[in-house]
Formats: sequence, structure tokens, C-alpha cells
Amino acid sequence: MPAKTPALRTVQPKDWFAAYFIGATALAMVLAVLLMLGMLTSAGALRWAIVPQVLFVGLVTLIASGVLIGIVTALPCALFFWLAQRFAWRNVLIYLFCGALAAMPTIPVVASLAPSSFYSDPAEEEPEGLSRYLPLAPLFGCSGAFLGGIFWWRSGRHLR
Repeated sequence: MPAKTPALRTVQPKDWFAAYFIGATALAMVLAVLLMLGMLTSAGALRWAIVPQVLFVGLVTLIASGVLIGIVTALPCALFFWLAQRFAWRNVLIYLFCGALAAMPTIPVVASLAPSSFYSDPAEEEPEGLSRYLPLAPLFGCSGAFLGGIFWWRSGRHLR
């Protein structure tokens, strides 16, 4: 008797969209939560009067950054999705690296939304050029790697 070959799962466009949507939403949620926590800790003792304001700012940040992140990362993600399918990449490390790389263009866009939220000391001069975005690179890189991991889990591991 011939050995059974495992059934191959085909990758559908809905898998690409689901991975992209989950990753972009996760990055926006991380930013919103960090902004809300930063606002609460900067208020000193917890004042219940500012909690609704913080939640509102967090919701607005979530929506605005989600839309911006979705727009800015669309082209790099589409290019990567095409390359992954074309060359049938299945190694998770490729997805993690490319996800982290695709998140980097979103740093200036999101940081320009609320620059005071991302820099600790307002009296300190803002660094010039790309070096001012360097402290945010690990956060965005990890979030992008998360997007790459979700994409690999959802569809990349099934490519043949």
C-alpha cells in the first residue's frame, strides 16, 4: 500500500487579509494601551476623574493609529505576501524578520500623531533625524514580528 501524503492546505486570500488585519490591529492596540498607561502614570496618584478621558484618548489613538498603520504597511505587507507565496517560504524566522522590517515605516507616522507621548522629558531637546525614532524601534519591531508570526501561523506554514 502506498503511504498517504498529508493533505495540503491551500492558502486563500482571506488568510492573507486575516493575518494583515490581526497584525495591524495588534500594533494599534499596543500603542493605545501604552499611551493610556503613560497618561495614567503621569497623573501621579490615580484620580478616577481622568479615567474616562484616558479611555477616550486611548480609543481615538486606537482608531487613528489603526487606520494609519493599515495604510502605511499595506504596500510592504502586500510585497512580502507576494514574495512568500512566490517562493513558498515556510521558515518562521523569515516571517518574523520581514514583519519587524515592515513595521519600521510606521514609526514616524504614529510618532507624529502625539510626539509628547513618546518622549519622556519635554524639556529635553528632541533629537534630529532618524535618531529620534530609535527608542521606538524595539516596540514597533516586536509588534511587526508579531504580525509576521501571525501571518506564518495563519498561512505561511501551509505554503508549498
